[in-house]
Amino acid sequence: MISSLYRILVISRITLTEAVRQKVLNVLFLFALVLVACSVFVSGLATPGLDNAGLFSEQIKFVKDFGCGAIGLFGFFITLWSTAQLIPQELANRTIYTVLAKPVRRADFLLGKFFGVVLLLALFVALMSLAFSAALYWQERLGIDNTEAQYAQTGDWHANPHAVEMHDHDIQQIKDQVRDPQLIEAIVLIFAKLVMTSAIALLISTFATSSIFTIIMTFFIYLIGHMESTARIFWLSRGAETSIFQSGLLGFISLLIPDMNSFTIVDEILAGNRVSWHATLNLLGYADVYVIVLLAVSVVIFDYREL
Repeated sequence: MISSLYRILVISRITLTEAVRQKVLNVLFLFALVLVACSVFVSGLATPGLDNAGLFSEQIKFVKDFGCGAIGLFGFFITLWSTAQLIPQELANRTIYTVLAKPVRRADFLLGKFFGVVLLLALFVALMSLAFSAALYWQERLGIDNTEAQYAQTGDWHANPHAVEMHDHDIQQIKDQVRDPQLIEAIVLIFAKLVMTSAIALLISTFATSSIFTIIMTFFIYLIGHMESTARIFWLSRGAETSIFQSGLLGFISLLIPDMNSFTIVDEILAGNRVSWHATLNLLGYADVYVIVLLAVSVVIFDYREL
């Protein structure tokens, strides 16, 4: 057991090193960093014609939406590209035969590759989160500086208790919007969604013959996963019109394809609505179970695949 874990860790480290050296992934990562950094400038162009209070609130919300959107979008591209190449690239380079010729089980090899991608995604999300935090802090400083400048134009506002109270309220409102602890929940959920996507791509790659096929199939499953809950509600609302066969088919599809639309609670968090950690943990538990099942099926298929 310990030797198996050691082999998985070694393969994971090698996979992470190889992925970091890929120019395509580096370009995607740098482009995502630039977009997040530029979100502060774009926020000023996207929120014209508002008063000071509304301006600062909308700009902060824009930076939040832009930052989390960049992490999710570019994380999805990195997930597809890195996972889809795991097995086909090893087969093309014939390095898989060298590895499996050693006392390395196929399950160890597959799990090592998967956790290498998970480490890559964790590194990407961590670095992007740092850039996101820097952009939010920058937006906070701009909001505070602008607020201070507005109050400075009113004269000796420090002598007016009501003006001091309003000033402290405006400053605290900006800080509360920027330093929202629920953003941690949003980042964690985005990461869990990326790991689920990687597990789907890994499963497809165990029987696919090319990276392109894996990317296309994963993309379609990802889209269907976002539409699944809407389709389920539509079919169930038909009541008696829905046959037993249709209900069974819908249930079978629900088991095969993850409900990606449930991760839209990230949008609720970004909109400023309160989302409890209980709901977040339930969703993370769902993601964990789904990933474990996908990995188990992937190991079984890969064990019986002819190489």
